[in-house]
Amino acid sequence: MKQRIFIGSSVEGLNIAERIKDYFKDSYDCFVWTDDIFQYNEGFLETLVKSASLFDFGFMVFSADDISKIRGKEHETVRDNILFEYGLFLGRVGIDNAYILYEKGVKIPSDLQGITLAEYTTSLINGKKEPDASIDITLGKLKKRIDEKANLCHLGLLPSTVIAISYFENFIKLVTDFIFSHEGNIEIDGKKYDSAKIRIVIPNDLDADMKRHATHYFRLAHFTSSTIPTVHRDYPIYIASTEESENVITFADMPTILNGIDKAIDLYFRVGYIGKTADQQLTEEREMANFVRVLSILIDQDSYCKKVVEIVDENNHLIV
Repeated sequence: MKQRIFIGSSVEGLNIAERIKDYFKDSYDCFVWTDDIFQYNEGFLETLVKSASLFDFGFMVFSADDISKIRGKEHETVRDNILFEYGLFLGRVGIDNAYILYEKGVKIPSDLQGITLAEYTTSLINGKKEPDASIDITLGKLKKRIDEKANLCHLGLLPSTVIAISYFENFIKLVTDFIFSHEGNIEIDGKKYDSAKIRIVIPNDLDADMKRHATHYFRLAHFTSSTIPTVHRDYPIYIASTEESENVITFADMPTILNGIDKAIDLYFRVGYIGKTADQQLTEEREMANFVRVLSILIDQDSYCKKVVEIVDENNHLIV
């Protein structure tokens, strides 16, 4: 799942917003404020606050739309609502993920001085201001910046990052330590194996009871239930000999801890009905993707784990 970018602007700056969307759309899911963000029967502020939680990055176009008199001097300024939207996204996605692209000459509020801002210039073409070619250089630098951010994981409004860390520390690392401490002599249910690997199966969705979901999945995959002793306690786990060798065992698990994401989403949206809205479904997909991303980073940073752990989907396709 691609990470999502919201692009806000005034009506006058809409051509700049569309230019940004075109530049980033191959790598990110990009939405300009005109792309059905605002729904019927919802207040503007309510929709904006909720929408800000559904995006990973926010870009605000500060175009020179108004003239304001400040301390006796006239300045080109951005519309008040765009400044407000930037502040809202700043609070929701954080200072590292909320960006300003400002038209050269626009007065920037003093509180934003010192922050690295992306600048663009315009030319008047057929009576309409259009960005110069230099905007592609600016957007290239900005893309490099957010590409780096997209590969990092931050604590967010919902709990997928914390859940992934907890699952890694309290399950994956413990099972990995067991494998390496018993290498060449791994005994499970009275049978000995030379080595083992760990397969983490990510469910396709969170719609079912996760424990029943996992039981059904592993039964169909011909895994048997067992337990594995760790330094803390015995963990229930599913096992099967690998296709490569009878002397190598696969420990498999579907993280039932993901139920916490589903419950957190219900609380956030104050669910009082059966079923899921498109926003709930989107939030679930984002949190699941973030869980996998955090888990992958943690595994790759551990010298033991990256040798024996793989993450797959329910179709047994490797998740990178």
